[in-house]
Amino acid sequence: MTHFDSNYLTITSVAEQHVLTGRWLRSVMPFELHRGYQTLLDIAAERQCRYWLVDIRRRTSIDALDVHWMHEEFYPRLYPRLGRTTFIAFLMAPHQLAGVMASMARPAPSTAGEEPYVLQRFTEEKPALEWLQHQQQLESVVR
Repeated sequence: MTHFDSNYLTITSVAEQHVLTGRWLRSVMPFELHRGYQTLLDIAAERQCRYWLVDIRRRTSIDALDVHWMHEEFYPRLYPRLGRTTFIAFLMAPHQLAGVMASMARPAPSTAGEEPYVLQRFTEEKPALEWLQHQQQLESVVR
């Protein structure tokens, strides 16, 4: 079921997987990035979904200002809205991942306990979904 559809982002949810998927359809202006991620968070809060697959493969560029906004403005909103750790699997093109890994401007993925979110980067969807499912299983064991 699609929850949000625009010319720059689609957001879908598969209830059986308990995963919210956001797919960026093109490069975006900052206001679109902000609006898109806010919509993703609003839908996640409505569905109480803390496992996200975010596909950024169609975005041709990711600049330092976008990354700064994510870390300083967006990620701090997750815990107050969702109440627990949010797990985000970023699906990237190989060249995007190589650029991120080579750039010192991009922070390393966080680990549970340091921040109220955990990020991981992938170049293929299947391992990303498997990681999200593994995180769900780990949490169900802890409960």
